[in-house]
Amino acid sequence: MDRGHSSVASHARHSRTDAAAGTQWPTACSAPRPSLACLLLLTLASLLATGCGTTRWTDSARTATEQLLTSDAIERAVMQVDATPLAGRKAFLDVSAMNQTNDSAYLSSSLRHQLLACGVGIAESKADAEVIVEARAGAIGTNRDELMVGIPQTNLTIMGIGGMLPEMSAAKRTDQEAVAKISLFAYDRETGMPLWQSGVQNVASRTHDRWYFGAGPFKTGDINDNPRFAGIRLRMPTFRKDTPAELADAVKLTKPHLYATLPPLPEDVGPTLTADGGEKKLR
Repeated sequence: MDRGHSSVASHARHSRTDAAAGTQWPTACSAPRPSLACLLLLTLASLLATGCGTTRWTDSARTATEQLLTSDAIERAVMQVDATPLAGRKAFLDVSAMNQTNDSAYLSSSLRHQLLACGVGIAESKADAEVIVEARAGAIGTNRDELMVGIPQTNLTIMGIGGMLPEMSAAKRTDQEAVAKISLFAYDRETGMPLWQSGVQNVASRTHDRWYFGAGPFKTGDINDNPRFAGIRLRMPTFRKDTPAELADAVKLTKPHLYATLPPLPEDVGPTLTADGGEKKLR
């Protein structure tokens, strides 16, 4: 009993000594340090609490490549039409034969533009015209060809288990072209006698996509100023063989041009404010 009492007394003395020295012993009520799992959960919660957004992507019914090829073929075919023999005469462009043609509106507008570029006046109706110009299109459309050197994608069945072998190609090429075939002829509105014909203009616009050992596509063609790799423009020279025709007496449709100065405004146009706040009457 004396030994136990002595031990208890000794423990009490040590406790008082530690308290006097300022040492703090952990108690059951002290908060434990956060564990690694708690830190990870807090980090994940903070990341999930941050804002995020999405982008909505849509695709048109016709790809931009197809439209560029078609319009390029139309423009180049139209610019080969030499209507300068009709220069100075007022003509009505009859496009009724192209009502069912693909991109007929763009083709009709391009033909009117070419007539103006050749010095031919445009009449709004047949009654106001000296000459009737009839247009037709033999073809406005696209083709696509593919070539691959290697093993195409193949379905395999081994011991009743089906699988798919992916494509393994050393080289692959996809070509798309748009073709425009047009022709025009003109006749006198009053007599119905023939005056002029353009001949058949047949032009194709092409684009080429190439893959080498799975890398690509490398895109070249008539609608690309420079080659492209996966949509990125490469600073390299192109090798376009066909260029739009330039007629000697016609304005090139793809370049800016001012045909004539604008006519003066009528005298009764009201005054307008000038830069210094005054009024100036336009004439």
